[in-house]
Amino acid sequence: MADHCPYLSKLASLNSEKTHGGTANKSVAEERLVQLLEGQTVPVQMGNLPTVPPPWYNPVKFQRGQEFARRHFAGISLAHFVSLITMLTSPQILKPLIFTQKSETVLKSFKRYIGTVVHVTAWYFGDVWQKDHPARRSIQMVRSMHDHASTQMNHPERRRQVDNTAMADCGQPFDDPSMLASLQMDAQKLAGCPYVGLRRQPASNDQEEPYVYFNQFDMADSQFAFVGVLVLFPHKFGATYASDDDLSGFIHFWRCIGYLLGIEDRFNFCDGDNLDLTRDLCRHYLDKMIKPAFKDASVEFEHMARAVAKGASLYYPGVSFESLFAYYANVVGLPAANFIHHMSYSQWFYYLYLRLVFSVLCWIPGVIRVFSGMTQFSIGLVVARSSTAGWWPKSWKPPQVGGLDVFWTLKPRAEGLKNSQTNLALNGA
Repeated sequence: MADHCPYLSKLASLNSEKTHGGTANKSVAEERLVQLLEGQTVPVQMGNLPTVPPPWYNPVKFQRGQEFARRHFAGISLAHFVSLITMLTSPQILKPLIFTQKSETVLKSFKRYIGTVVHVTAWYFGDVWQKDHPARRSIQMVRSMHDHASTQMNHPERRRQVDNTAMADCGQPFDDPSMLASLQMDAQKLAGCPYVGLRRQPASNDQEEPYVYFNQFDMADSQFAFVGVLVLFPHKFGATYASDDDLSGFIHFWRCIGYLLGIEDRFNFCDGDNLDLTRDLCRHYLDKMIKPAFKDASVEFEHMARAVAKGASLYYPGVSFESLFAYYANVVGLPAANFIHHMSYSQWFYYLYLRLVFSVLCWIPGVIRVFSGMTQFSIGLVVARSSTAGWWPKSWKPPQVGGLDVFWTLKPRAEGLKNSQTNLALNGA
């Protein structure tokens, strides 16, 4: 197939370096990244969920990962949000989001991503292996939504529209002063990386084969957003005392979620459950794919990232694009001096608040549990308001989104889940 696709020829050439000297001493992480990049030509598996768990499923590790996520829910939610914003530097992720016209405004973004939060929370608290359980129905719903979007975007009559999606499709620009120039000025200090060029570009003239939206690499990219910074910097997200077993369980959990969402094992970012290898891959991916991408951050990126942050501010008062990006830059080591210099006092204060809470206060045992409870309560105001305390002030109640309360089950019977998952593994059903 590489004979017919220039992109695959590039990857074949890069792989051949391993056997022809020169840069032959590639790390395992580099080889794994090249393998993941090959998934850009392979669509995600759609349709119904697998009826049996994979042969490598480990119920003890899976349960350990869930328990870790529940204990550190606030920090994990923050890690998911800041990583979501950085994913938007990729045109492969950004163009489909703009095309769907479901997240370019504050209210649309709020509704879209509160849904994402609720679905992911259902997986952390529920049993994705049990038939008819809300968590499993949630997985099937997300898989069906991906199926529908993929069918639309890869249709020959619509693909070109998606390829050409641009700022004009983002709606009315926000009134906030742009931070793009400051961000790009800081990013110029970063070294370039040839791996970024190995991302297939929608509407590229050198492609003989059309770009595949919702491909395997896009899904692996999303997995990195859920596990990457947390595995590398747990102490920056309140998981100060996380053990290797906790993090290994978290990786296994997301390996299973990737399997259920249609990722082939060879393209699963969390393949192998090896904590050291996954850390190396996360670090390599961050340095080679994520950081250099900010050198070419676009107007569309800033607009959609602001929409995400403004939507989140409806239930996380005070949060902003500036504060989230500044915190991410502090965590991963992105240069951001110019960016922070141009932040307002309120944005700068919230950025320091995030650092104080998740990098300092969470060293105190029990603090992360308090903030996790507050985070769950805040989301509950949106999803299942009838179950929240009646004394909550009416002056601040975010818009309520219907239809999500069926997935909002935050009182798991841990022992029951563990037994259910163990029986599933033993029975193969």
